[in-house]
Amino acid sequence: MEHEKILNLLTKAGFLKESDAKKVLQEKKDDEDIFQTLLRLNILTEKDIMSFFQNIMPQKIWKGEVVNLDIPSHILNAIPQEFMRKFKVVPVRYDKGKLHVLMLNPLNQSLINELRFYTKASSIIPYVAPLSTIERILDRQFPKLGDVLSQIEDTEVEIEKEEEDIPIEELMHATEEAPIVKLANGLIYEAVSMGASDIHIEPFEKKVLVRYRVDGVLRVYHQLPLNIKDSLVARYKIMSNLDIAEKRKPQDGRIRIKIENKKIDLRVSTVPTVYGEKVVMRIQEAEKYLNVKLEDLGFETDDLEKFRTAIWKPWGMILVTGPTGSGKTTTLYSALMERNQPDVNIMTAEDPVEVAIPGINQVQVNERIGLTFSNVLRAFLRQDPDIILVGEIRDLETADIAIRASLTGHLVFSTLHTNDAPTTVTRLVDMGIEPFLVGSSLILIVAQRLIRKLCPNCKQPYEVPKEALIRLGLIRSPEEEIVIYRASEKGCSTCNLTGYKGRTAVHEILEVDDDIRKLIIKGGTADDIRDLAIKKGMRTLYQSGLIKVKKGITSVEEVNRVLMQ
Repeated sequence: MEHEKILNLLTKAGFLKESDAKKVLQEKKDDEDIFQTLLRLNILTEKDIMSFFQNIMPQKIWKGEVVNLDIPSHILNAIPQEFMRKFKVVPVRYDKGKLHVLMLNPLNQSLINELRFYTKASSIIPYVAPLSTIERILDRQFPKLGDVLSQIEDTEVEIEKEEEDIPIEELMHATEEAPIVKLANGLIYEAVSMGASDIHIEPFEKKVLVRYRVDGVLRVYHQLPLNIKDSLVARYKIMSNLDIAEKRKPQDGRIRIKIENKKIDLRVSTVPTVYGEKVVMRIQEAEKYLNVKLEDLGFETDDLEKFRTAIWKPWGMILVTGPTGSGKTTTLYSALMERNQPDVNIMTAEDPVEVAIPGINQVQVNERIGLTFSNVLRAFLRQDPDIILVGEIRDLETADIAIRASLTGHLVFSTLHTNDAPTTVTRLVDMGIEPFLVGSSLILIVAQRLIRKLCPNCKQPYEVPKEALIRLGLIRSPEEEIVIYRASEKGCSTCNLTGYKGRTAVHEILEVDDDIRKLIIKGGTADDIRDLAIKKGMRTLYQSGLIKVKKGITSVEEVNRVLMQ
């Protein structure tokens, strides 16, 4: 047998006693390489094994470096990780069909044959390396899950059950690997504790990236081994009650959990990519929505007065516009909370319902069963509402019913995806609404964006030439004095070394008075409406951003990053 020949060679070379050789044969496990047995029984050391091979085949000693190993993914994926860890073998180079591997025992021909079978390589070229080197390379190519988990705080994440939820016991057994459960919970806990708004689990060719969006900026926080991708995605699918078997189509779900007695909602979306399914989770903390007041939203004093006046009007339409993630929902919920009184009937149609608000009738839109925004709105009009919130105006039918509701004695709130307030008017007209209906129904349009606030602990004042300040619109003449702050390059522990901590909103508020209403009905363009509104005192988003710069709340760089001049 092969291992008996090796023991004879070791004995003749003086590395082994005959009594030890007999002991090795008796205690060797099935499928264990002879050198693994020698190391396990502490009969030989790594140094002894290297010295032995240095004597009999010095050309097989590996002299490369652990860093900068570039192994094609199809080779790494072809060899089972369990096989490599069990038999202490790892590929280090692949060139024109030839695979160079490190082994404890380059004389193990059956192992070499198995490698050829897995990889379909034309030839396997074995080299000897110490066990510690092989394991170091394996850990580099395939990070152990334990190493990843050690970076994530161990925490209990309680999944909240709803009536249609599958039992907790079934959830736990569906993914049997306890480390995966811990990892899935740990990533959510870490993201929530950092104040992230989104979690991205993204598979790539050689790794899985975990990115969090904190204060509106997406950053990589973890690189996970590729082999846990399917288990992790399956775990999140189970938690959100999605179909584990369906990997070809996008799916949407929801996870409700409690972390440290705080209720957290996660909107889960999966999309198939070329390297597997990507999972994105939008984090929503119910208490944050319910405790926010209009004064907390970053409105300037005069803008807050305009907005508050509008939301207390008996009828008309108020639109909040901006891209995804610009805080539209928070603004609308804050307005509803202010109007939420026993004598007011408030009804909302949302997709999805972000947060359940006590005292408000909320309906979850479900287009698959025909429960569309337009159908829900029609039903609302028979429910004696005072205030109606339409989650989003997506089509002509919804827009038409919402506008007609606002003209028949109801106050209607809704959102639209437009870049600024004046283009919202032309968007509605482009959708097919008659200009006279748009002009008659609209009372206020709020365009908003979120910008990062400078860290109060480490922000730094800096000198800016007066000409630049005048050009930016921060001052009007060289005589004016102003202190401008910027983010610290190094940051501090308070802001997680970013220089920014938290976000605030900037607003562009267009009041639809008689003059602007006449211009809309005449068919005025967005530029016409903008020019007239500015003459009447409307601040653009950029001008609102500059006010935050003057107050030392944010930096010029952040305003330029988010807003257009």
